[in-house]
Amino acid sequence: MESIIQSFVTFLGVYAAAGIVFALPFSFWGAPRIDPAAKGSPLGFRLLLLPAATALWPLLLIKWIKALQT
Repeated sequence: MESIIQSFVTFLGVYAAAGIVFALPFSFWGAPRIDPAAKGSPLGFRLLLLPAATALWPLLLIKWIKALQT
């Protein structure tokens, strides 16, 4: 049981670290590509995106890739 919990905590740590690495560039370059309303948005708005982008990074990565392909 202990190894399952340790594996889960490790997974959460890796997921959060990947999310933070993704969220920083996404907030400044990815969000305006996905949503035109985000273009020219102030720094405060982009900082507000960081927690959500960290949590939802796999979905946002897919959207960003699709936006780059069009």
